Order: sequence, then structure tokens, then C-alpha cells
Amino acid sequence: MSLLEIKYVPRPPTLGQGSNLDSMILPEAEEVPHLRELDFCVNADFVHIENKYGTFICEPHLTFAKQVFPSNPGDPPPGGTYRQNGGEEEYEDPYVGDRSMDEHYGGSTIMAYDPLFNWDSERAAVIGHRLPIRPITSPSVGTRFSVRILGLNVQAGLVEPVCGTIGTRFSVRILGLNVQAGLVEPVCGTMCLYHAERREKASEDFHFQFLPPQWDGESTSPDTRAIFSVDKESAALCLLVQLEKAASEESVNGIKPAVYTRKDPPTLTEKEAARLSEWAQVMPFREPFAWITIPLFDSSVTGGVGGFGAAGGGSSGVGSSGSLGGVGGVLGVEGGGGTPGSGTSPVVDSNGMRVPAYELGGPPVQIDIPSLNRAKECYTDDQLLDPKKKSQKPVRVSMHFEVERLPGPAGGGAGGAGGSVTPQSLNSSGRGVNRARSQDSMSSDLDDVAMVPRSLSVSRFLSGFQAIDFTDMVRAEPFTRLVHLLFVYPQQVALPKKLNLFVRTELRMDDLDIQRPSVEAIFPKERNGPMLRTASTQVVQGTRPALFHDEVKIQLPAAVAPSHHLLFTFFHIDLSLRSDRPKPVAVGYAVMPLAAALQAFKGEVNLPISKDLQPRYLQESTKSRLTYWEEGRPIFRVRTRLFSSLLPLSDRLRDFFHQFDRHMLEAPLPREDLLEAINALKTVDVVVLMQFLYPLLNMLLCMIGNGVETLQVAAFRAMINVVSRVQLELAPQSSAPMERSRFLVHFVDFIFDDLGRNQPPVYPGLSNVWRSLARSKSRGFRVGPVYAEALQMAWFVLELVVKSMDLELAQVPQGDEIARLRLEDEVFLCIRQLFECLLAEVHEKADSDPPLAKSLSSSISFFCYDLISVVDPPQVFELVGLFLSQFVGVCPPMQHMFKLHFLRIVCDHDLYIETPGRGPTEKNYLTTVLLKDLFVSLDHEDPSQRSLAARMLAFQVAKHEYDARYQQPELKLYIAQLYMPIVNMILDEVETFNTLGVIQRRQILVVMLTVVRNLDSDTLLKSWKQSDVRTRLFFTLLQQALVLFQHNPQLMAAGSKPRPPSGSKSGPSKAASPDALLAVEPPPIPMFSDRVSLATNDLLDEMARGDAKAMLEREQIIRKVTGGAVSGAKGSVSLRDVLARSRMSPKDAMALLRQNLPPSASTKLLLWESSVAAWCSLQVLEILEKFSDMAADGLVATDYACMDCLTGPLSVMLALPQPMSFWEPFVPAFAEMLRLHGKAMLDGPPSAAATAAAAAAAEAGGDVGGSGGGSSAVGRGGDMLLKDLFGSLLRQMAVRPEFIRKRALLCLLLLLRNALLHMRDVERLRVILTVALSEVLSHMRLLHSPSPSPGPTSRSSSVSSSAGGGVSGAAAGDLVESVEVEKLRLSLEELGTEDKWFQLLDECGLPSICLEIVVEDEGEEEEEEEEEEDEEEEWEEGGSVLVGRRRKRERDRWTWANVEETQDMLLTVVDAASQHEQLMEGLKTSNDKYAIVESYYILAQAYGHVPDLYIMWMLHLCDAHQEMNQWAEAAQCAVSVAGIVIRGLQIASQELVWDEEHLEVLWSICPLARHQWRARAFSSQSEFGASSLTVEGAVKHLQMASNFFYKAELFHFCAEMLALLLPLFRVRHDYKQLTKTHNKIASIYENVEQQETSPIPFKDACYYRVGFYGERFRYIDGREFIYREPRDVRLGDIMEKLKALYDARSPDEEPLQIIQDSRQVDPSALKPNLVYMQITAVEPVVGIGEDRWLGRPLEPPIAGTPTFSCFFFDTPFTPNGKQQGKMEDQWKRRTLLYTQSTLPSLISRQPVVRSEVREYSPIQCAVEIIESRSFALEAEMASQLGDSGAAGAAGGPAGKKDPAAVVAAAMAAGSGPLQLPRLQTLQRLLQGSVALQVNSGVLGVCMAFYQANPQGANPRAKEPEKLQPSELEMLTAAIVRFVVVCKRAVVVHGRAVTEVDRDFQEQLEQSLEDLEKEISAFIPGLRKRASAY
Repeated sequence: MSLLEIKYVPRPPTLGQGSNLDSMILPEAEEVPHLRELDFCVNADFVHIENKYGTFICEPHLTFAKQVFPSNPGDPPPGGTYRQNGGEEEYEDPYVGDRSMDEHYGGSTIMAYDPLFNWDSERAAVIGHRLPIRPITSPSVGTRFSVRILGLNVQAGLVEPVCGTIGTRFSVRILGLNVQAGLVEPVCGTMCLYHAERREKASEDFHFQFLPPQWDGESTSPDTRAIFSVDKESAALCLLVQLEKAASEESVNGIKPAVYTRKDPPTLTEKEAARLSEWAQVMPFREPFAWITIPLFDSSVTGGVGGFGAAGGGSSGVGSSGSLGGVGGVLGVEGGGGTPGSGTSPVVDSNGMRVPAYELGGPPVQIDIPSLNRAKECYTDDQLLDPKKKSQKPVRVSMHFEVERLPGPAGGGAGGAGGSVTPQSLNSSGRGVNRARSQDSMSSDLDDVAMVPRSLSVSRFLSGFQAIDFTDMVRAEPFTRLVHLLFVYPQQVALPKKLNLFVRTELRMDDLDIQRPSVEAIFPKERNGPMLRTASTQVVQGTRPALFHDEVKIQLPAAVAPSHHLLFTFFHIDLSLRSDRPKPVAVGYAVMPLAAALQAFKGEVNLPISKDLQPRYLQESTKSRLTYWEEGRPIFRVRTRLFSSLLPLSDRLRDFFHQFDRHMLEAPLPREDLLEAINALKTVDVVVLMQFLYPLLNMLLCMIGNGVETLQVAAFRAMINVVSRVQLELAPQSSAPMERSRFLVHFVDFIFDDLGRNQPPVYPGLSNVWRSLARSKSRGFRVGPVYAEALQMAWFVLELVVKSMDLELAQVPQGDEIARLRLEDEVFLCIRQLFECLLAEVHEKADSDPPLAKSLSSSISFFCYDLISVVDPPQVFELVGLFLSQFVGVCPPMQHMFKLHFLRIVCDHDLYIETPGRGPTEKNYLTTVLLKDLFVSLDHEDPSQRSLAARMLAFQVAKHEYDARYQQPELKLYIAQLYMPIVNMILDEVETFNTLGVIQRRQILVVMLTVVRNLDSDTLLKSWKQSDVRTRLFFTLLQQALVLFQHNPQLMAAGSKPRPPSGSKSGPSKAASPDALLAVEPPPIPMFSDRVSLATNDLLDEMARGDAKAMLEREQIIRKVTGGAVSGAKGSVSLRDVLARSRMSPKDAMALLRQNLPPSASTKLLLWESSVAAWCSLQVLEILEKFSDMAADGLVATDYACMDCLTGPLSVMLALPQPMSFWEPFVPAFAEMLRLHGKAMLDGPPSAAATAAAAAAAEAGGDVGGSGGGSSAVGRGGDMLLKDLFGSLLRQMAVRPEFIRKRALLCLLLLLRNALLHMRDVERLRVILTVALSEVLSHMRLLHSPSPSPGPTSRSSSVSSSAGGGVSGAAAGDLVESVEVEKLRLSLEELGTEDKWFQLLDECGLPSICLEIVVEDEGEEEEEEEEEEDEEEEWEEGGSVLVGRRRKRERDRWTWANVEETQDMLLTVVDAASQHEQLMEGLKTSNDKYAIVESYYILAQAYGHVPDLYIMWMLHLCDAHQEMNQWAEAAQCAVSVAGIVIRGLQIASQELVWDEEHLEVLWSICPLARHQWRARAFSSQSEFGASSLTVEGAVKHLQMASNFFYKAELFHFCAEMLALLLPLFRVRHDYKQLTKTHNKIASIYENVEQQETSPIPFKDACYYRVGFYGERFRYIDGREFIYREPRDVRLGDIMEKLKALYDARSPDEEPLQIIQDSRQVDPSALKPNLVYMQITAVEPVVGIGEDRWLGRPLEPPIAGTPTFSCFFFDTPFTPNGKQQGKMEDQWKRRTLLYTQSTLPSLISRQPVVRSEVREYSPIQCAVEIIESRSFALEAEMASQLGDSGAAGAAGGPAGKKDPAAVVAAAMAAGSGPLQLPRLQTLQRLLQGSVALQVNSGVLGVCMAFYQANPQGANPRAKEPEKLQPSELEMLTAAIVRFVVVCKRAVVVHGRAVTEVDRDFQEQLEQSLEDLEKEISAFIPGLRKRASAY
């Protein structure tokens, strides 16, 4: 059996009548070898080598199922449907079912990566790559025009062009001919192409005729369609139509010729018609009647026909008309639908592909000719074109034509102008890749008769007259058939008298016998009629000279003898005779030898005319005896046109043929004349050479293979010269510099045949003569230019050598095994030496002539490729090794590219897999060298070489996967084992892999996944056992594969960017999960579908072409991208071309093209990308499952600290979006991994190797671990792993497809169970869960606008009252929770529902034991308790006093109670995040800074159990307060953070100077910061790398708090913050900081002193009650808040501030209304369409004593700590409804408001949680007035006495005692002088108290309630019926106490004043005495009562 089978393919039938060589050679002629060679080249069977170009039977391409990703909510997968069940969305899963169709989870990854793998396209990327061509048998692409004449007989043969290519084809039909006078006689005519500029015919004549309808028995020929072809469209080309009728004369039949031109009468009379008809039946001769020229390609003549078929597409000209300028009429044109390029819709075939214009043809164009030119006289060529000489009276005959462009055959020449193609020319050949095909299926191509395109039937293509195009004889192409014709055109006869002349033409073989009939060599006018002996022209009546327009076509003999000649006989016919048949009379003869006519392609000869003719008239002696007209002058002009493929027009080529015949028939040794003829071939015109190329090459090869050395060298040099000139002839027309001439390829593939001539093989002689020439050059001899030409044409010679070898191998008996040819040692040595010389030339030309080096390298590569099929493998391997030895290691880029392309070509052979090894231990030699050199290339400095190597590797593996021959499992395993070494190489040199680009890494990773997929378990186990480091690197590569092949629909959507955390200023934390890193910014890598392979480019092109409606739009986009540099109208434009010529960046251009793809193309592209990502994830999951099982069985070493080989890929896998098809196998696999390795996956630190790998990957820019992998891509501690896994699963729980959501929830529960079973602290686990949830929520859109469509309503996000916040603006309230948040909330609510889980376990195929409660064994419990005791002892030894009792470990840590607690915690976080987002959204409609503050406060409270998150949001809150200048609140935030940091440091057992007392100081200032943090909550935070629990952090925040308190003028708090720093500085011995801090404290206390000694009492802030009423306030409607504002903000200021803040309204809304009074608001009394706000100034509750009417004591303030949680305001009223009245009628309503927390606090406003309202009677109001004055005096005295030290006897600071006791103690201490610090304050109070007042003060109270001068010792009420005795007694006691306090104050003032104020003291004493006297008038015994007090 031979791989390359020789196949003899019969030539397909031709389009025309072929000529038989035997019929053209006379019987007596000798055999002519060169003629037989000509016949062999055009008529012999094709000798074709099957599988020469390789065979590839492609498996059916993949059919991708639709992948549903989490980012596509509500989109079901193929076959799946959604249904609603009671409001809950359920899903019917199409994936659950039989999975036994394949042992793998998904399909082959590389098949998904390259779904349209195109073997042709990939091979075309090779330098100088060759592709097979179709055999050149018939015209290729072109346009013809055919003429069909209804009612006429075609009298001409079907002749096809003799060359292989035609330019343009049209078909023309004559739909009808209408004679105005009436068609009563036959009208004949001819039609041809006419070239106006050259004034000659461009094609042969097509004959037709119209018969009168009354003529019975005769009919028009049914084949009336004529096809014309032109080489090039030109405006000078036109259609010449000439009509003729029966020759007649007016004197005979009485009918004037003017009957056809007259206007009146328009028709013939019956008599005239009868005469004409009768005369036509008896007259056999015809005369010219009319003529017309129709321009075809001149668009300037008419809008329709003139531009028909012209380049650029003329308009159809529907309904248009235009004058033909002198034609004699108007040309009407009707379009049948528009010409190509006229803007009509493109035509699409059954496969959805757009049919090219040259294949499609065009719609027919109908032409109406209303009249023709009259042929009244003999018309010349000048009259055809000059309108001035045309007849003024046209013939009233109209004709109707139909012109139609014919489609050209698809690829008749195959590959354009050559046998090599570029990737841009593969659009048509790359179609149909989804079917099994063979690249070399030439037999099927040959069955396609004439290679008709798919849009045209064969019968239509072949029907009609095929007119010869005369330009074929000057076209530089080989002849494809034997044609030997001569066209004769009699032009003019100038006889001395006027006669009615016609000329008869005949071909005679000799002149011996005049009476002997001539040869039947003239073609008839009928198409299939018999050959004629003579042919006659038209009759020219009575003109001098006589002009003729007839054409005679003659078949020439193959061998022309000197006696062969043409004989012209001139006849005169007398038309005036009234006989039935006029008889012609010969009047002269002319003779033209054929030799004279065959000297040129076309010629013109003037011949004399003799009056008689005698035998032997060719001899000179006979000529002298003849009588001539005009004394023998040449009066007869005749034109000839030779059309022959047998007779070359070059004398040198004819001489070579002659010498070749002599050599073959006579002399075996070469003669000098033969060598001279061979050398003279170099001077032959290249056109002639190409026309006779094939026989010429055969003759030269015959002499090379069977000649002596001298003849071999001469023939070789001549052959190289010929083929070089042929190649150069192609070069100007070719765009590819290395493109091969298709004529030479056709010769090698189909014509060349050693065996056909029964000669020895040519390859030994061909190799030897070339080797000799090459060695001569290498030795320094001069070899001339032929050697350079031989290098340029090396491919041609080498392919001839291989075909000659294969022809010899075909003679060897074939067996079952593949037969190979064992070359003889001498021959192989010759080839080896030639190979070495060519390699040396490649090295030399690489720098001096790179194009030649590329061509030569490609030729050598394909030579080795061909030898694999023919020659014994060891001999081929020797040549391969010789090539690779010249390019060892990393070579310069050019030489390295040669090596890679050599490997790419050789390894693409059909026997590549079956190739044996070179040694006993080597499986496959070619694979070994391929992988070795490819890996070396991956480290090349040139990026293009690295890219080429990666693509080669992917191409090889993809080819094996698609090849139908290698689909058996054992073959797949064998191939995978062959390629496994490249995986090991990459693992050993991972740095090389990391330096590659993204696309190259994708290609290598997809190869690795494919190889591993096809490996068996034993091979994988052996690989994983080799090295732990290598195994880890293997799994890190899997992680990178997941990242590089991810499919993230959110990133692909236009304009969709993940949302950063709301309010976040610093972005995501450093501990972000892998997909969090991917979500913040799109990965800096292109999508894997962008320019990934040629198949992707073809995919987009095919889809864009397939959508006919989107073609114009696509072309507009391409023009936009390229700025008009690329136009889609010129053909299919690939995306690579667009990107190469784009004026924008490739990234932007590709994005624009992707966005503007047709919908169908975009859908297919997304389907493909999603399938690749899904299959990659499934492949990685399958590998992880295998590794898990092997590790559990102990087959793989499990010394990995935390099983990072599993944890890394798992975390990356879950961090990326995965489709539904992934989750179905993942859940059981994940459960099994947790069961086998749950504890190992969560314990232990990260391995050093994995950490190093991750660092190396990070430096490489997204290498190992990927840009999205982050820290999760390597092994690390259990906390980080849990956080990443929890975060990924929580994200999947927020998606809409129930299939994914439920399985993600189940996986989270399985993971939670595993963590609870193997972790020691539940609180630590909850902290990890909270951190994960916070990251998920930070990248999730929490709110959206509600949909107007009906359906289940989304939950509105509201702010609970406990949160203490509101929403600013009404627009924010219109937002509801997003679908993701709803799904996440639903999942968390289902987390603790035990009943639902077992049903879901059944759906996933898991046992119920997966979630059962597990009780730990006693031994394990005791061991864990001992570990906890050891830990507790260590903490206590460390000196920590904060370690509490160790909580007893629960035996059943995994309980549903724990799950429910965790569930509640997570739901709280979700609620807080939703509320936070709601508040932040309100900022878009109003600048509500209070909402900003509260939004951060809500999250800080929600994350209160997670220190780091709490600190982060508290710092955001602090920044917001600073922006609002709320320094007290900002200081509270800093105090809270400092307290948390100090608490965390204490729990961490660090030796600190701060203890519980210091913490109490902080918590007293900020009570909200008092949290009982668990130790695990703090210790777990250190794992995440984002903790700020450091001593420096505590110092920083304490200093921040001090600075903020200083700005708020709360100096007491400021000093306390600085005092907490002093112990630390003392321990550190930082005296500089100590000095600085002490100085600050001293300065602060100076400010305190100034604040307290100021005459104006200090007030730190103002407080206001604000109430909101109205639906626009939504969630704060009806609520009240206490606002803390700076002390300079008055009531009017805050009113304007809040009104401007909340009055943002739309134009149709009412303005905000302010309620002016402070009374209780009744919401029902307000207008519903308005919004109201009530603002009231309030005072904090302070003071000493007991509020008798409230029933509770007021809290005494602590010195220096003004914090308040209760506020009040008073509202006066009277019983009669007035607000103000007399004192005895004035009532007061006091409202006390209790806030949620104290103020100042973490936020500047607190919601009112409770309020109390009490009413005060007039006497109670009076008592309050008096007591307030008493309290003020007493408090001021106590304060000043305490500060001066006078109250020292009372003990302790004054602030800790009762002020009355302090004053009493000071009075009792002595009567010496006192030093009061604020004497003026006391003087002001005394002056306002003791001065006499008439209607106010104490005296006014007495006058209002007491009787003046009462009877008795007791006071009496003025109106006893209104007062109770107890009330009067209470008032009396208050007044008495007031008098006593005033006396004490006057005494103290007297002891403190100096002589300067002595007068003022006397006035006070007098005023006090007067006051006491006045009061005594109302209260008898006042002095006595005061003394007793």
C-alpha cells in the first residue's frame, strides 16, 4: 500500500468541439514527436498524486448548548423552562439525566477553543504554503454574453477558448425582429464583437436568420443563444449586428429597396409581398441589408447598456433611454433588477453565504433597437463609427435584445493566479468546514463539468453558441485544447468595371488538377452541419470597388505543406435576367499559399486576380502564362487571422520542435544544432513560451532524464530559464511575493508523467545535474545567473523529483503495509549533498535576500514533507536532522522562523503520528524534535516567534482532536502521551511560561487541558508523584486557565462596570476575593475570542457575510473603524484587515466591531465564548476530582499543609461566573472533597512553594494565579480560604436562575458544616462570614427602580427606627431592593430551614448524611479541651487580665441552632447594607449631609462584631463629620475607634500601659463604644491583612480625638485624651513627647479657666427638636429628631438650613411648610398633599434637685462632661385659650424628649424614642421661678467658694457636694476675707435678685398669690378657692429659702469685696432689707422663718 497513490483522471468534457490530432495529420505524413507531445499535454489523462497535499477528514464540528450564567437572570438553558409556583420561581433542569454519553464532564477544551478549526486556513499561514489547484481545463472566472435569436437558425460550431482564463462573459439573446413593412422574405444576419479603436473584429461571427411565418417546413434553430467573451472590458468594444436578405434588383421584381425605409405607406401591399417572397425562394445569393453597432461597456453613451458589466457597476437604467448618436434611432433599455453593485440586496445561497458578484452574474438587461442603418452602398469601417457618413434614412426594422452577465466558474484556476494563497483569499475555500472533507479531493472537482458555479445549472452554462475570443492567441497562458483554425476575411476587389460580385473560398492541397474537389475544411453556418468544401460571400451590386464583410472559418491541417493554398474565385451574377435561378459567371481567380498566412497571428495580403486558371498554377512558369486584371496589379485585399495551438509563431520555438523531432527519431547523441536550439529558447517571447509551456517542459525533462551529461546540463539550464520567466510573468499580477504560478503547479500535479512516455525516472538525472551545479557554485566556480534562478524555482524542481520518485514507487508491488522507496546510496548521497547546499544558501540569503531565503526554506520543508510519504523513514530523518542541526537552539529571528515553519510543515504530514522513532526508546522522532524546539522557541526574545510556537502547538493538538482517524480512546491516549513532555517542560521552566503573552498562555493552557483530558489515571498519577513543587505548579496553571478563559457577561456588556462600595473612598480592601479583584476593573487582557486564531477571524467573517441584512451596516462600521481605508464593497474584508488598517487602537476597534456585529453573529459569538469557559471549568473540576480521589487513597503524597492543590483552583473556580452545566457535577464533587479533605483544607499555613509561585505570578502580571486570582490562587490558611469560598458562594446565591442559586446555597451549607466541625470557635467563623458578605455586598447593586410591569413586588428598603436615621428627599424612596438582594435575602432565609435541605440533597444526588448532626468522639473532645486549657494558661501567664473564662466547647457544634444564629447575623448585615444604600441614593436628589452621616453609622452598627469593618466605617463617619464641621461628633468617632483598638490589643495579650480604668474613661465619653469583643473576633482579623489594631493606631486616634475636641472647645475631653497618652510615653521613655503633651495639657487648662471665668456662661451647642410630617418624607414621616448644632446656630438659621435641604421638589409639588409654634401636631389636621416641618429650640435637662411633678430625679451632671439624653421645652398657655396672661392665670406645658443615645454622640442627630408632657399650674410656675434663682445663686457661690479653697472643710471638690452644704461650710469656716474668682458674676446675680421689682421677681409673685397684711401669723392666699394650702406652703418655703440664700450671698459678697466696691455692698444690704420688709407684708414672720431655715 502506498500513501501517495497515482491516479489517472480522465479529462472532463470541453465546452466546444475539440480537434483530433489524427484528423489533422494526413495519412501519408510521418509521425512528428513534438506533435504527439502536444497531443499528450492536452488530451492525455491527468496524472494526479492522491493525498499529496495531505488528507484531513474532519470530525463533525461541535454543537454548543446554550450556557446560562448567573449574570443572565431569568434566562433558561436550552430545553429548560421556568414556571411560577405560588410566587416562587422553579426550574426544570435539562441537565439532570443520563450523563453516560461521555466519561468526561465536558467536551474537548481545544475543540471548544477552536470550534471552527480550519485546516486549510491554518496551513495557509505557513510561509510559501502550497495549496492544490483545479486542473486547467476550461475557462475560469469571466463574463460572456450570449445572443438568442428567436426564429433564426444558428449556423456555427461551438468553439471554446483554448486558454484557461477568460475575462468577462455575457449572454445576448435577440428576442425578436420586427419589420415595419412586413417580414415576407428571410432575413439573415451575423453578430460579433467589434473593437472600435483597433477597427477589427474581436470575436468570430454568430449567424442567425428570421423566416417569414408563412414559410412552411422551415423553422428557426432551437439553439439561439450566443455567448461572447472578452479578455478585458473596454469602452471601445461594441456589438456589431449585420443583416442580409436575398439579392435582388428593382428592374426584375419591381420592388424598390426603399420599401423598408419609407414612412408612407408603412407596410407592403399584397402584390409587393408576393413578389418579394417569390423572388426570395429562387434566389440563393444574398446582399447586405442593414447594420447596427451597440456599445456595451461605454457608460457615457447610455445609462443602461453602455455601462453594463463595467467595473464599479453601472446603473440598471430602468426605463431610461438615450441616443446612440448617429445610429439612426433611439436605444431603449429596461433593467431586469439592476446590475451588480447597483445597491440591491446581496444574494445568499442555501448555506447562508453571500454569493460573490463574479459567481452570481447579474440580472438581464433588455435592449430595444427601434431602427437600423441602411446598407445602401458598400459601407466601410469608417462608416461604422463616423456618424457623418451614416445613412439618413434608417431601415424601419426593430430588434429586441436581452444581455445578461454570466457567472464565472468558481475557482477554475484555483487560488487566483497561483497555487499558493494568502489567508485573505481563503474566504471561499474555507466554507463548509462543518462537514468531513479532504483537502486533496481532486476527483470530485474533476467531476464538475466545466466547473460551473453553484448558482448556475450546467445545461444553462453550456447552452448556446460559444464564440471564439481572438485575444486568446495573445494571452500568456498555456493552451488547454488543440485548435488549428484560420479565419479569412475578403475585404475589397477593385475590378475596372462595375459587376455584381461575390467571392468563393476553398482550401486545396495541391494545384495539379483543377477539377479535383477541394478539401472539406470550411465550417458551415449551421452549428452542427457538415463541413463544407467552399464558402461564398454576399453579393455586392454594381460598385467599384466592391467591399465585403464576410468571415470564412477554415480547419487547417496539422502539418502544412508548401502546396497547401487558398483559392478565391470571383463570380458575377446578372440579377436583371428574369430566370428562375440566376447563374453566376466566374470572372477571376486569386491564390494565397497557406505558408504566407501562417507567418503571423493576423495579416493582410493584396493579391492579383487572374482571368483564367491552369493546372500547376502555383509554379512560376504557369503564372507567367496567365492573364491578369489590371495588368497583374494586386487588386484583391484579404485579411487572415490565425487561431492555432499547434503552430508557434516563434521561429526559434519551431526550430526547437524540429530539432527535438530529429533527436528523437534519428540521432541518440546531441548535435550542435540541438544544443543551439535549446540555448535559443531563452530569447523566445514569454507569451509564446507560456502558450507551449507544458509540451516544452516535457521535452526538456525527457532530455534531462534520458540524455548525456552535456544535454542534461543544457536542458536543465533551459528549463530553469523557462520556468523563471513564467514565474516572473506572474509576479506583477500577484500580491504575494512567494506565490507560485498555477500553470507550473498544474504541470507538476497533472501533466508530468514519466511512465506515460515509457522512459526511466527523471529524478536521478534531475538531482544529479542540480547537485553538480550547486557544488560547482559552492567551490567557487562561475555558474552564471541560472543558479540564482534555480534557487528561486527550487520548489518546482523538488516537486518534480518527488513525483518522479512516486511514479517509480507505483511500479513496486504493493502490500498491506505502507510501501516506501529505499533510495540507492548514490542517489541518496546526491540528494543529501544537494540538501546541504540548499541549507547553506538559506543561511547565506537570510541576511542578504530574505524573500529568497523564505522561498528556499519553504521549498526544502515541503520537499521533506513529500519524502515522508515516499522514501524510507531513516533516510528522511537524516535530512530532517540535517536541517535542524543548522538551526540549533535559539537562533536569530529569521533563521528561527525558518526552523519553526519547517517543523510546522513536516509535522503536518498524514503519517506524523505513525512516524517511528529514531532509536529504540523513542516513540516518535518528529514529535520529540517538535516539542523540544517549540519549548525553546517559547523563550525566544522575539515575541513573534513565541506567538508562532504557541500557535503551532495548539494547531497540532487541535488537528489530532478533529481528525476522524484518531477518535479511538487508545489513539487519543497515545497522542496525549506523545505531547505530555511539553507539559513537564513548562512545569520545569514556569518562568518561561510567565513571560508569554495572554493569547500564547491561553493556547498552551488549552493544550495542557486537552492532553490531561486524554491521559489515563496511571500516567497522571506517575506525573503527580514526581515532585510536590511540580504538582503545585500544575494546579496553579489550572487556576490561570480558569481566569484566562473566564466568561463574565457583566464585563462584556457595553458600559457595565461593577459598582464600587457605596461611600468608599479607598476602594476594596487588600483582602479582596479573586472575583472582587476582577470586578473592580476589567482584567487587562483581551477577551479570548479577540484575534485568538484564524478560525475566530473566519467565524466573524462568515457570520457577518451570512447576515445579508447587516452587510451595509457592517461596511459602514468598517469604514468608521478604518477611516475609509477598507471598503466592504470590494469583497469580504476580514477583521484582521480591519484591525491592521484601523486608525484607532486595536482594543477600541475590536470592541466597536463586536458591538456592531449582526444579532445572529453576536449571539453565536457569546454562545461560543460561554461554552469555552464552561468546558474549561468542567475540565479543571474533573482533574481536581481525580486528584482528590488519589490523595484520599494515599496514591499521591498528602504532605501539603493545607491541600492548596485543591483549595486554590476551588477558590478561583467559584470566584468566577459559572454556568448551570457546571453546577450539576460540581455539587457532588465538592461534597466529596469536603468529606475526604475537609479538615486538611482548612488547617495549616500556606506553603512556601505556593507563596513563591504566587509572588512570581504577581510579578509576571497576572501569571500563575492570574490577575483575578489574587491571594486566593495559592494555598493559605483556612480563614482566608473560608472567606473566599463563602464570598463566592454568597455571590452565586444572589442570582436569579434557581438551579444555580439552590446549589450554591447547598454548597455554602456544606462548607459551613465542615467549618463548624473543624473550627474551635463559632464566633470566629461568623466574623469570616461577615467579612465575606461585606465584600459581596460592596460589589452588588442593592437598589433599583421598581418595574412598572405587574408582578411580585420587591421589598422596599426602609430604615428602622433603631438605626436612628432618615431619608433625605423623596426620590430615594422610589427605589426598591434589587433582584440580587432579594435572592440573597431569600437564600439566607432558607439557610436555617432544615426541612428543605433533604429534598435538595436528593435532587443533587447526595446522601442525607451530608447534613446530619455529628457528635464528636470523646477522645477527640478531650483532646480539643486540653488544647483550649493550654491556650488559656498561656494567656494567663502572659499577664493579660482581660481573658475571661473559657467557654465550654459544645459537643454538637454543627447544630441547626448555630445555623439559625448565623443566619440572623447575616440578614442583619444585608438589612444594614440595604439601608445604607437607600440613604446614599438619597444624596442624588438632595445634599443631605445628615443622611451621609447616618448611612455610615448604620453600617458601623451592623458590623459592630467585626472590629476591622467597624473601624473602617467609623473612620468614614469621622470624615463626614469633619466635612460638616461637627468636631464633637468627629471626636466621638475617634474615641470609639481608639477604644476598639486598645481593647483588641489587650485581648491579643500585648503588654500595654492601658487597663480597664483607661477604657472606662473612653467609654464614659462615648458610651456607644462599649462593646464586649470576643478574643476570636480580634485574632481572626489578623489573617486578612487589613487590620489596624496596633499601638500606633491607638495613639493616632487618641490624638485625632484630642484635636477634634479642641476644635469643639470641649477642653475637658481634650485634656483627658492627652492624659491617656502620658503612661505610654513614660514607658517608652519618650521625653520629647512627654514634654510636648504636658505643654498641650497646660495650654488646654488655661483655655478651661478662660471659659469658666468668662462673664458669659459657656454653652457648647444648641439643641433643636425637628419633626417631619408628610408623605414625601416617607420613612421619617411623623418622626422627631434632636439636632445638635454649633452654639452660634440660632433658630432662624436652622430653619433656613433645613428648608433649603428638604425643599428640593419637582415643579408640580407644593413647597415645604414650617409649623411656627411648638404645640403638639395632629397629623390628621394637616393637608395630605403638603409636607410640614416643625422646629423647636430645646434645652438639655441639667440641675440639682428633684422634679416633683415628673416623679423622677434629674441626673446630676459630672464636671466637664456635658452629655445629655433628655431635653425639654416649655409651651405657655392660659385656661381662656390665650398663650399669655397674668401670673396668677399663667399655665405652662413642659415636654421632655428622651433620645436613643446621648449627645454629643457618633451622629449629630438622635431620634426621639420617648416623650413626656406635663402641665404646670400658675403657682408651680412661680415656685420654679423662685427656686431657679435660688439654685443659680447657690450654685455660683458653691462653685466660686470651691475654686478659692474656702470649701475645703466640706471635703472634696465642690462639684461632688450639695451647693448648700458647701456654702454653709464656708460660712462656718470663719468671717475672714474671701477671694472669689468670678466676683462680677455673683454681683450680677445679686443685683437681679435683691433689687426691688414691682411686677416681677419675688415681690411680683407675692403680689399675685398673697393677701397684703393678712390677719394672723400665717400668710393667706389672695384667692383661697384657687389654691390648696399645701401649694401656698410650698410657695412660702421657696420664698423663705430665696431670702436666706440672698442673705448668704450678700454676706459672702461683703467678705470678698474691697474698698472700691464697699458702696455697692451697702446698696445690696439696703436693698435686701427693703425686699425683706416688702415680703414681710405678705408673709408674716419672714425673719423668724428665715432664721429657722
